Amino acid sequence: MSAAPPRTPHPVPDHIPAHLREPYAWTKGRTPLPEHCPYRPGDAVKRHGYGGHPDPGFGRTGFRGWVVATVGATVLTGITEDGREWWEEWGRLEPADAPVRPWGGCTCCREERLALRRAEYAREQTRGQQLGLFAS
Repeated sequence: MSAAPPRTPHPVPDHIPAHLREPYAWTKGRTPLPEHCPYRPGDAVKRHGYGGHPDPGFGRTGFRGWVVATVGATVLTGITEDGREWWEEWGRLEPADAPVRPWGGCTCCREERLALRRAEYAREQTRGQQLGLFAS
């Protein structure tokens, strides 16, 4: 029985925070990513989580992080902003800078959604309403 070849660290892009450079480098997976993959190593992504999701992990909590490598045709690996490793099909991911949907039900974007709703409510209050036009 032959031993597995020693693992080599992944190259770490400059924009990865210093405290996550080591975990990023040693995340499992292989590079390069397939040409048809919509993401590249180092891309910032997010995965939405939903309270009733059957997956007790990231399916419920969601995450924000970076793509590192691949472990199959459509499964990517990466590291979250708090240093946890993730494996997800790339169809469940979206770019981290994608706009938050104000009426989405995910658990991970709650604070951003509340801020958007508060801003919209404040805009409505400053505009006022023209209900006097319809008075009889």
